[in-house]
Amino acid sequence: MKLLVELIIVLFLWAVENRSITAETRLLTAVQISLFYETSCPDCRDFVVNQLCPTWFRLKEVVNITLIPFGNAEEIREGQNWQFRCQHGETECQGNIIQTCMMHYLKNATSYMPVICCMESASSVLTEAQRCLQVHEPTVFWDTINSCVNGDQGNELMHQNAQMTNELDPPHNYVPWVLINEEHSEDLQHQAETDLFNLLCRTYIGHEACDLREDISI
Repeated sequence: MKLLVELIIVLFLWAVENRSITAETRLLTAVQISLFYETSCPDCRDFVVNQLCPTWFRLKEVVNITLIPFGNAEEIREGQNWQFRCQHGETECQGNIIQTCMMHYLKNATSYMPVICCMESASSVLTEAQRCLQVHEPTVFWDTINSCVNGDQGNELMHQNAQMTNELDPPHNYVPWVLINEEHSEDLQHQAETDLFNLLCRTYIGHEACDLREDISI
């Protein structure tokens, strides 16, 4: 009987310690969210404006974000460059490459997310691109972005987006396509589209902005 009691105590202490280690690990590890999308896709814009942007602004200290604008586009090699055909036409191709060049020059999400959120929430992604850049990152000149868009650099950056999209495993079936910590499932996708904030709070425990509930397990 004594041995049984001691065994129960040992197992209990091990469980508590293991739970603490797991919680500590998640406290220290930022959540990685990757979004494969199209700049003019209505569902993508809805996700960016109503889920991604509000959540990022609240949890940006604990979220690493990667945006890959390409989606269901196609690329065709012509000479030394790539030509792109986008699901929603040429204006979407332009929006994709503009945001890609912006992310390249603005470097980090703290700089480029406000610009992209501004663009996606506007009535027109293209017509508001320059204004959004000037409002949120006035130190980066539009001419720099425009040169990237119309030159070899932007073409190669878009090719890289195509490669990353085509290498998805499992392959994407629709957009927006969301990965959480490099994983995709229909359940994660549904949670991201309906309540991204609490999905990330369940994944990352400890941020003061999270309203932790009893059903958030560690």
